[in-house]
Amino acid sequence: MSDRAEQTAAAWALRHPLDPGRQHELEAWLASDPRHAGMLLRAMAALSALDTALAPAPDDIADAFEARPARRRMLIGIGGAIAAAAVGLIGWSSVTSEHVATGRGEIRRLPLVDGSVATINTDSDLRVAFVSDSRRVVLGRGQAWFQVAKDRKRPFIVDAGIAQVRAVGTAFSVDRSESGVQVTVTEGVVAVWPSGESGALTILQAGQYASFHAGGVSPEVGTAPVQITRALAWRNGEISLENDTLGHAVEQFNRYNRQQLVVVDPALAHERLIGLFQIDKPEDFAATLAASLGVSVTVSPDEIRIERTKLPTH
Repeated sequence: MSDRAEQTAAAWALRHPLDPGRQHELEAWLASDPRHAGMLLRAMAALSALDTALAPAPDDIADAFEARPARRRMLIGIGGAIAAAAVGLIGWSSVTSEHVATGRGEIRRLPLVDGSVATINTDSDLRVAFVSDSRRVVLGRGQAWFQVAKDRKRPFIVDAGIAQVRAVGTAFSVDRSESGVQVTVTEGVVAVWPSGESGALTILQAGQYASFHAGGVSPEVGTAPVQITRALAWRNGEISLENDTLGHAVEQFNRYNRQQLVVVDPALAHERLIGLFQIDKPEDFAATLAASLGVSVTVSPDEIRIERTKLPTH
């Protein structure tokens, strides 16, 4: 049997809960070859072992990922969560679901029924669906930070389009934009993988990130704990700048406020800034610029225009 069939089995093992269309596809795949059911069971067993590795007892964390590194890429083949196909399919009849959308400037803290908490950033859209053996979130757009309550029997899965995230008990952020998806881990361990039918599953630990781009087989992975903490300052209603450009700062403020910052002089946008600012107070930010950079600030109901102070002519 080809590696392709094993990858397909792993993909089905990761998908769950199944909608009716997927359910029929799985039944057809199982019926096409009597060996497929065994492959699926092996993939499910491997996934169960992975979940144990993702949330071991505190004293066993180092052993789980250092002594057994093969678990880091235990499954190849990508999908959404567990499929319970060979032992009985589970559909959507018992789903507890919720849809949340935030507007511009809105940051919402959403307690979930399992004890987890989702902190949702501005202009974001997500759906939460809990079934008997999994907890699933579909992030349509935007960003959310999840504090996941531990439950080894019900993994927590986030579907972000081109990327999937799986956790048992941890804290992590998923940011979905037109340019791609970024997953950052602030506590514990998560598994990530590209959606689709190829690409390896990758384990991320606290302080690490993975960036996914459309068409990519594997994400860009790195370690940047300080940068991750600063990037998540929005959870406290703040924008943290550390040698960031004025242009970047303006983009961040404009995501949250209807009164838009406008940098009149393009060269001014390259100025580097350091500081911690309140997301909903762009006028205070502009006042700081006026004092530190000597710029001119013009305020109207819709805009705050920033430009270099013109020298008097003689």
